[in-house]
Amino acid sequence: MSSLDIFFQPTSIAIIGASRTPGEIGYEVLKNVKSTFNGQIYPINPDVTEIENLITYNSISNIEGQIDLAIILNPAKEVLSVLTECSKKGIKAAIIVSSGFSAKEEIKLLDYIKKLSKDRKMRVIGPSSLGLYSKELDMLYLPKKRLKRPVDGYISFISQSGGIGATLMDVAASEGIGINKFIAVGSASDVDEIELLDYLGKDMQTRCIAIYVESMQNGKQLIEKAKKIVKDKPIIILKAGKGELGVAAAEEHSGHFSAKAKIYSAAFRQAGIIEAQTVEDFFNHAKSLANQPILKNNKIGIITNAGGFGVIAVDEASRLGLQLGELSKETIKSMKTLPSHISKQNPLDLGGSASADMFQTALNSLFKEKEISGIVCISLLQTPALEERVISVIRESKLHGKPITVCMTGSEYTKKFAIKLEEYGIPVYNTPEKAVKSMNVLLTYNKILKSLKQYYLKNNL
Repeated sequence: MSSLDIFFQPTSIAIIGASRTPGEIGYEVLKNVKSTFNGQIYPINPDVTEIENLITYNSISNIEGQIDLAIILNPAKEVLSVLTECSKKGIKAAIIVSSGFSAKEEIKLLDYIKKLSKDRKMRVIGPSSLGLYSKELDMLYLPKKRLKRPVDGYISFISQSGGIGATLMDVAASEGIGINKFIAVGSASDVDEIELLDYLGKDMQTRCIAIYVESMQNGKQLIEKAKKIVKDKPIIILKAGKGELGVAAAEEHSGHFSAKAKIYSAAFRQAGIIEAQTVEDFFNHAKSLANQPILKNNKIGIITNAGGFGVIAVDEASRLGLQLGELSKETIKSMKTLPSHISKQNPLDLGGSASADMFQTALNSLFKEKEISGIVCISLLQTPALEERVISVIRESKLHGKPITVCMTGSEYTKKFAIKLEEYGIPVYNTPEKAVKSMNVLLTYNKILKSLKQYYLKNNL
């Protein structure tokens, strides 16, 4: 048992500062918790008798039963006394959403939180935390009509910034990207990125860990922890505050010192952490790493129904050092049902009249080719000959055990089917370059695993 289990699997929750006024944080947290949590909920508000058909309490000391987790939403000046009351009640964990502390208030609070942690009385996330999210327990204070919740998946996401974390969660939801757990650490007074990284490294529901950081107090410890985890699951990090002005902004926002970007980047590489260079690459790569097997070598296949996009994909593959696998005579022969005007080569351009059956033949043939370790499939759905069944065809290609990334570019009609594929665990991108880059990251992770294996063998570990 980890002391962090209580945050994700409580049996009872007290919401201190609950409100019956829609739009207020205390109302939104209660509403979101109630909609997902099956355990006992205790709203704390001395001014009302019930909220959302739940009996309210004047204070947690008036509750007879055991409370596992407290969510603290009170004004900053009240937080220290509330936390003290929680400790006396024997509450095992607390999430402090409250923010806006004066320097003096924050010093007192942080000292007390450290004492609680040292005495093993209580674990604390926050202050200034956006909250936690999982399919089973939504503790975010943002209303669902403004922040759509993502489907359940295999990416777990740690964020130092609540705002960026929330925005990326919203994007993930709109694109059908599955999220297993999301934790906004806030000021990380007790539970920090390193401890959460260790926790998620052992979590069977997490296949890929994504971390957004601006600055780190214990960068060396994070690197050492990551080294032990990446042999079992990939870690992707987005580090903000790289330029001179960005470093200063990151320090002011997080309250921690930020080392130079080059130092961190070198340390990430040494630890086997994959560093995303842009916000766009962050989840683009994470969803590929979470849902696809590794790319065993640099030889890929490209299938397209748009010749121009095929050329762009080839250019990007060449830039990244990927090669097009040569098709054997057996593979070419297996595609004899394709129209004679189609050149049976890699990249394989099926043309604007491509049907779902043609994609099925192409995918089955190229996946069986020994010289191809993964496929970038470009399927533009605007062409009238391409039936919707192509979604099932692409989905079934997972059975081959080789990675696939898909490019689908378009508006509402296309996005509807792209989301379906995402929910099946097939990563979809709106440009061929992104699809190729996210195939290449699977090769990067394979290289990391090989390097780690050599390191462990060399050092008899």
